[in-house]
Amino acid sequence: MISIVKKKAEERLAAIQKAQQAILNEQEEQASEVRKNTARLKAQRLAREKAEQDLASQAKSGQGAKKRK
Repeated sequence: MISIVKKKAEERLAAIQKAQQAILNEQEEQASEVRKNTARLKAQRLAREKAEQDLASQAKSGQGAKKRK
């Protein structure tokens, strides 16, 4: 009788641990997707800011040349 109860308890514990591991795996996968998306957006933002800086510096140098003439 005790061995049957112990076996069922171990089976329940194993099922709970399996479910918890599945949840952790899913959370890790979601966190990884968020990190990838964040990195992609950061790269886009940095590229946009660099392009804006380049345009601003070109505009300043272009305006400065016009004023000197």
